[in-house]
Amino acid sequence: MKTGFTVVHPLTQAVLFFSCIFVTMFIMHPVFLGISFVLSTVYILYSQGFKKLLSALKLNIITSLMIIIINPLISHAGVTVLAYLPDGNAITLESIVFGAAAATLMSCTINWFCCINYALTSDRVIYLFSRIAPKLGLLISMTLRFAGKISEHYRSVKAAQISFRQDKRSLMQKIKSSARLMSSVIQWSLESSVDTADSMKSRGYATGRRTSYHNFRIKRKDVLLIAAIVSSDMMIIYFSVSEIIYFNYYPMIEINIESYKSFAAFAAFAMICIIPLITDIREEKLWKHYGSAV
Repeated sequence: MKTGFTVVHPLTQAVLFFSCIFVTMFIMHPVFLGISFVLSTVYILYSQGFKKLLSALKLNIITSLMIIIINPLISHAGVTVLAYLPDGNAITLESIVFGAAAATLMSCTINWFCCINYALTSDRVIYLFSRIAPKLGLLISMTLRFAGKISEHYRSVKAAQISFRQDKRSLMQKIKSSARLMSSVIQWSLESSVDTADSMKSRGYATGRRTSYHNFRIKRKDVLLIAAIVSSDMMIIYFSVSEIIYFNYYPMIEINIESYKSFAAFAAFAMICIIPLITDIREEKLWKHYGSAV
């Protein structure tokens, strides 16, 4: 049973996750990137377990290595030259640092979307978009559900293949096995999508005005939490635009941190990112307290 932040009002969840991703992506300050990555990683570990975190980290490592290696090879801006490529283009310190920042940004985005996929279930997504864009909400919820089903089917087919696998296989046999695996998953996904479309049509989808039921009620604490998140975002954006918190990658690395104002912005963003973790810990302590009282 999901508890803690997963049962918070969907609007509060959406505002918080959007805030974390927005600040991480568009300000791209190393301190914000570090806060975002660490706290999103800790929340995945606490809420979804080590297995899910390991899966996310594998994807993070693959994408990060690609970005870190490719960026210095294609971007030659920067004044601190470290080496020269055979074609004469320079490898600069600035391009390496920017590549590392971009890799961290990608890892943070992957982590936060793992958190979104865990906390925002399909009914919550439909609730958020039911008034402004019902078709978009339905599409997003179906996509999230379908992605999970495809992943589950992939693992089951792969497990079945492993049971028939020989100890030693040639490279061609491995390629053929992978091709059969992907063919099976794609065929199943197409058949499943056709079945879903037929089911929706038989139930009368799009034949009249669509209605929906939800049991979500926004409370006073949700309003206060949303107001606090939005206020913190406005402060961070203002400090960034006015260059109170400033980090430049090109043409040279420049940093500007103005005493307490910068640390206030860092603390505000950290508080936003840590809200899901604090909510889950508080809920778990309450369950243990009431359980021991009984």
